[in-house]
This record gives sequence, structure tokens and C-alpha cells, in this order.
Amino acid sequence: MKTNGFTKYVEEKFNIKINWQTAPASDLAPKQSLLLASGDYPEVFWNGIFSPSDILKYSGQGMLLPLNDLLKEYAPNVWKAIETVPGLKEITVAPDGNIYGLPNYNYCFHCFWPDKLWLDTTVLKQYGLQMPTTTEEFKSVLKVFKENNLIPLTGDIDGWHADPTIFLMNAFIYHDGTDYFNINNGKVIFAPAQPEWKQGLEYIHDLYAEGLIDPQTFSQKEEVVIRNISQDKVAIAAHGGSNIIIQGGSANPEYKNWLSVPPLKGPDGVQYAAFYGNIPTSLTFAMTNKATKEQQIAIMKLLDYIWTAEGTQTLNFGAEGEFWTKAEPGKLGLDGKQALFNTAWDKFYAGGSRQNSGWDQMGPIYQSEEWRNGGVAVSPFSKGGDQTMLHLETMRNMAGHQPELVYPGAVWISEDDNQQYSLYKTNINKYVEQWTAEFIVGSKSIDKNWEQYISGLQKLDLEKYLAIAEKAMNEPFDTSGFKSDSAIVKYLLSIQ
Repeated sequence: MKTNGFTKYVEEKFNIKINWQTAPASDLAPKQSLLLASGDYPEVFWNGIFSPSDILKYSGQGMLLPLNDLLKEYAPNVWKAIETVPGLKEITVAPDGNIYGLPNYNYCFHCFWPDKLWLDTTVLKQYGLQMPTTTEEFKSVLKVFKENNLIPLTGDIDGWHADPTIFLMNAFIYHDGTDYFNINNGKVIFAPAQPEWKQGLEYIHDLYAEGLIDPQTFSQKEEVVIRNISQDKVAIAAHGGSNIIIQGGSANPEYKNWLSVPPLKGPDGVQYAAFYGNIPTSLTFAMTNKATKEQQIAIMKLLDYIWTAEGTQTLNFGAEGEFWTKAEPGKLGLDGKQALFNTAWDKFYAGGSRQNSGWDQMGPIYQSEEWRNGGVAVSPFSKGGDQTMLHLETMRNMAGHQPELVYPGAVWISEDDNQQYSLYKTNINKYVEQWTAEFIVGSKSIDKNWEQYISGLQKLDLEKYLAIAEKAMNEPFDTSGFKSDSAIVKYLLSIQ
């Protein structure tokens, strides 16, 4: 960090001398806590990990400075974003009205619906099949794949959103993939305690029992899936991105034949997709009471710069030239508007991100919608077109299939409730994960053991857990602005 290109740029442009204190990612939270507890903490936490409850605790002790006036005067770009971007006010504005920290924000459209299933459409054509649209059609397609010695549906335990059960459950009840909270008439309900969840489990168990879900899905590593794809053994694979296809597609280097399966319609007409756009959920940046006025102003000016599209690009990749250039006039981005940048993603990430030019998404960044859509769009079905493909597949298949109101990603739970809430959350979520797995593989009977499962949830104080969650929810997160755009779909498909 001392010799990084962007570090040198910051020190020169903003007259800041940075004395870095670093820690491995695995030690970040405990080191942060120790620093604050000891009283020997820095002027600024740049890449910290603060929950809203942490902010309440440390601001209440006078350690963290309120930033409202500083942001208004010296960082208007940050202030404007907080006022206008969904999710930012929820995570930054504490119950007392003050802003004590800033998040790492990334408007990643395809990341907002990452629980995808990728299907090799060559096998659909080979066996005269159509892309499935319902749970019954999906099961029928899987049967044909199995009969022809393919792995019908697979996933893994260490890939990004590589668990296929989240996608499948959303044909029966909304499954958010995280806290299992749903909103019903303004009330918080727990999806895994509903009869529709049982119905979804029965369907998924049925697929598993008939050998239509790869039995290794819940134990294998991603590298196994990649290898199987490269050997043309897989028909459908669960993953949030298309990298398993790119890495595994030796017989299909441009992955033209792999498309995402649209959300399936269940027997009762349910057709959801898990939504993760209710972000951010934690804060990265905080300024302590040790910062001088001069330091406060300098850091605000830095923040104001990196919360612009060009500032974001420079923070991530370093100065213009080696890894990026400005887009030529007439080049279009993912939204069909004039593009901002040509970015050499492959070159930048070659060798496992070992570069020393930029900070690569570290700290209180603001990867805005403008910046995310500002890269030059290339054909979604060509080498290097993965970002365009992910945007296209999400836009035409996933976007808009979430409920209009979901539980917010950021909630401010009082210090009195936080410890108990965290304990409830850990115990209840682990319990659900364990029972869900056992129901799916058949070691527990859904018919015989369902009431036992529900009783166990009650004994873990599910009602108290939901009561705290509901009390902390100021209001549900409105997802109505996150939707598909047919004109963008048409434009992305037209790129050659």
C-alpha cells in the first residue's frame, strides 16, 4: 500500500501522507475491535467492517465523528448520492440523524439477482427440447438429460451463488438467499416456517431422489464443476456468474450456447427471483475523534473525488494508460449511452490481481450505476463479453421477478437487542440450513418430521427474533425501481 500508484496519486493531489495499518482479511474485524478497545486507534478507518450496531456503540462513546456538515461542504458528490441512491441513506444515517460512516457501494445489476442456473442450449436442441418455464417442464427436461447420461443439474459449495436450491425454492415462496425474511402486509414473516416452503422442499427432494440433482452438489468444490463442464458432462450448472462456463468451456470457448434459465413458475403461479439489491449492509469508512480539522477536510475532498466515475476508475485501476483509457466518441456502454472507459479487465486481473496501480475496490468506494454501465459494451457472445452477457441475461430473465417490498439490507438494532438478535440469527439460520439439507437428501422425512422441525424453530425463539427484526425495520425496501428494460435487451442483443 505504501508504494501503490493510487496511494502516491492521493498523497500528491490531496496533500495527505498516509501511514497504513494493515491486517489480513481474516483478522480485520478482531483487529478493528482491539484498536478501538485499546484507545490506540487511527484517525480514519478506510477499509473497516462496521455494522450499524458497531456505529451506534462507538459513536455513543464519542469515538466516531459525525460527518454531515463535512460532507455537505467538502464532499457534495457523496452527499448527493446518499440523498438519491436507494439503500445509501438507510445504511449511513443513524437513528440520531447523523452520518458516522460510509459503505463500499457497488451498483452491480447482475449481482442483484445472482442465483442463476446456466443451461447448455446445445443439449436442448439435440433432444428437441424447449427452455423450461415451469417446475414441471424443468423436471421433464432434467429427466431427458439424465436418460442421456448427462449430469442434469449441478452446483457446489464454494462457488459464488452456486446452490441451485435457492433458485428452485423461489417457484414456491420468495427466498431471499440470506435472512429468509419476507414482508407480508408490513409484517416480517419467516419463509422457512411457511407451508409453501414445505411444498418447495418436497419438489427439490423429489428431484434429488430421482437423481436429477447431482448428489455431489452439496459437498463438491467449484473446480469439479468446471472440469465436468469442460468435458461436456453437464447440462445445467448453478452459479452467479458465467466464469464457470468460461473456465470450463474448452469445447465452447465463447460460451454462445449457455443461457440462463428464467425463473420457473410453480404450481401456484409463484415465480420469484432472489434479490440482493437492498444494499449496502455494513460500513467501511469511519473518521475518529483523533482526526484534526485539516485531516478531516483533506479526507472529505478525497472522498468527493472517488465518488465520481473517473475517480472510481482511477482508484480501482490506477492512472489512465496501463489498464484503462477513456472511451472513444460513439462507443456505447451497457445502457446504450456514450461509454466512459475501455478497461483491460483480463490484463488487470492476470496473475490473481497482482498489480500495484490501484486500490481495486478497497474502501468506501462508490461504483455507481453510471460507472458500472460506462464500460464499452462488446458482443455478449464473444470472448471478453462476460459483463455484457451477465447484464443481458439478468435484464431479460431475472430483473423484476422480486417482490416489490423486501426486508432492508441495513437495519439499526439497538445495543440492548443486538447481542440477542445476533445469537437468534446464528442459531436459527444454522438450524434451517441443517434441516433443509436433511429434508432434501431424505435423511429426514418431510411428511413425518415437519412438525418436529417447526417445533424446533419455536424453541429457538423464532417469534422473539422476528419481533426484533420487525422493530428494527424502519420501512421495507422498495424494489420497484429495479426492473427489466426491453429496449436495453434489444440493444445488447444487437451488438456484434
